[in-house]
Amino acid sequence: MSLRIVEHHVVYKNPRYYCGPGPAVVIDAGGNLTVAFRRVPSWLEFGFSGHWHPATELCLTRSSDGGRSWSPPQVFLGGYQCPCLTRLRDGTLVHSTHRKELVPEAIADACRQALGVGDKPWTGIHRGTAIWRSEDEGVTWGEPVYLDGVPGLVPLHPNLQAPLAVRGNVLETVGGTLLITAYGCEDPNNVYLFQSGDSGRTWRYQAHMAEDFNETFLYETEQTELVAFMRRWSGDMSICLTRSSDGGNTWSTPEPVCKGYPACAVRLPSGRVLLAYGYRFDDRFGVRARLLSADCEPIEGSEECVIRDDGAVPDVGYPEVCLLPDGRAFVVYYINRRQDAVDGKAPRFIEACSIAED
Repeated sequence: MSLRIVEHHVVYKNPRYYCGPGPAVVIDAGGNLTVAFRRVPSWLEFGFSGHWHPATELCLTRSSDGGRSWSPPQVFLGGYQCPCLTRLRDGTLVHSTHRKELVPEAIADACRQALGVGDKPWTGIHRGTAIWRSEDEGVTWGEPVYLDGVPGLVPLHPNLQAPLAVRGNVLETVGGTLLITAYGCEDPNNVYLFQSGDSGRTWRYQAHMAEDFNETFLYETEQTELVAFMRRWSGDMSICLTRSSDGGNTWSTPEPVCKGYPACAVRLPSGRVLLAYGYRFDDRFGVRARLLSADCEPIEGSEECVIRDDGAVPDVGYPEVCLLPDGRAFVVYYINRRQDAVDGKAPRFIEACSIAED
């Protein structure tokens, strides 16, 4: 059992723009791909990346030929960060993301000082996590709904919402409930679970999942057990796994899976699970993947698949994955490459890779 790279595709690359963490990919019944990504005018030449830039644009681009060509970007939201996109079984698109509100220094100074309040490189206060729905393929979007209700987690400013950040998926369970995770701007970070029973129109807090973790991807096994792949906040920066057998009310003690972060997962036609993740270690910056069993357990003898390991700097990764009609996995991520520049001036762009299971 092994994974084989079929081909790489450039989704969006423009040296004038910095494309940061958080691309996401969905596919419709006809095999048409939609990728959401973020971009902002690039200042890499002057030593600045585009993280948390208030002028960030969230864009959609589409492909009808398996990722070989892509439409011009359609800007659909401004000022927000990691776009997280999910297609529900009825075709509805659900988008979640977060932002820092750009404010004068006097307002930030008057706030309770926490991780969500910053003055570098731009003065901002964490506004919270918002969720939108679209029933017309992203042409129009409804009003945002903000996640809230975590006991003891209050807004950093009265005009804003609870300081929750998101990088992960909305999971539509077999029973139709929607689940999403978000993490608080505490030290250490904490991961919380929220649920929706009305296709994402409203959300309620469900449970605390883990302390000392943040960016989380949710997966449901064929036996309807919930599995969460989480990025550790401190320590060795490994991917850890926690499980729930009661619909997300309680979670097991997190256990390490592998080195890397953050992760995403998809069920392959064989029933096994492909886990993809960013890799920012040992001067081999890029993206990797591995096979897990149907229950998300390690498979003895299964080798790690290196998707990319030629990044110039560790500003790479954040993969998302969907399944193509022919059974291949389609992984999208942001990347830089040494062939463009050997230092931090290397352009950040969006790339994808199709992977087959042998």
